[in-house]
Amino acid sequence: MSAVPVNFETDVLARSERTPVLVDFWAPWCGPCKMLGPVVERLAAEAAGRWLLVKVNTDEQTELAAQFQIRGIPNLKLFHRRAVVAELAGALPEPQLRAWLAEHLPTPKRETMARARELLQTAHAEEAAALLRPLAAAAPDDAELAALTARALVFAEPAEAVALIAEQAPGGPWDDTVTLVHTFARLFALEENHATALPPSPLRDRYVDGIRSLRRQRFADALRSLIGVLEEKPGYADGQTKAACLAIFKHLGLRHPITEEFTRAYSMAVNV
Repeated sequence: MSAVPVNFETDVLARSERTPVLVDFWAPWCGPCKMLGPVVERLAAEAAGRWLLVKVNTDEQTELAAQFQIRGIPNLKLFHRRAVVAELAGALPEPQLRAWLAEHLPTPKRETMARARELLQTAHAEEAAALLRPLAAAAPDDAELAALTARALVFAEPAEAVALIAEQAPGGPWDDTVTLVHTFARLFALEENHATALPPSPLRDRYVDGIRSLRRQRFADALRSLIGVLEEKPGYADGQTKAACLAIFKHLGLRHPITEEFTRAYSMAVNV
């Protein structure tokens, strides 16, 4: 456990690259902190290095408290690879705290899923699928894993991807991912059947080019083509062109450079 004052770079961020670090923001006058502190320290000792504990006295290190927007104490933040992966405000009884740690501490499976998400954002769905398929086969009841695996598979094997999530009812915790997979699969099916589904026109050609680029994970090219279609006909393909753009943004995330590059053009095209 780190001594006060804490050097956040070396004591927390650098160490979290190798081992998860739990930061306990506390103060000597805080009653709940006095209850939680010994419990956290005992659990850290039991962990025997699987995760580390660092305590930050918010009275003495006010800048750190402000930096991490600590508005109430005790406050626990779990860091892994320099990022906050979970946080908890207030004191919990030991059983609930153990459960919280078990839920959020990195495991080999969670590490693999995190790596797969990174691969998906960098147009490496096949590599993500190769990582996830064995895990999904070994844990068929893991709905989160099934949804993520389907998201990785849908570009190459849309039918297999849809089958993987067929049992997941709408409204579940991974519904956004399930909906994304269904949207991509529907778009790819429409592209395959475009000759009968859409009347011949230059717009159809541009739309098909966009969906083909999407399936190849050439996301910028896909958006360029699809937004070009929307600029001429915002409702083209019964709204599927809009759906394709929104699905790409959802897949990449709001802060992805491609999303940021094309969001304004998309908004202008659909709001003409």
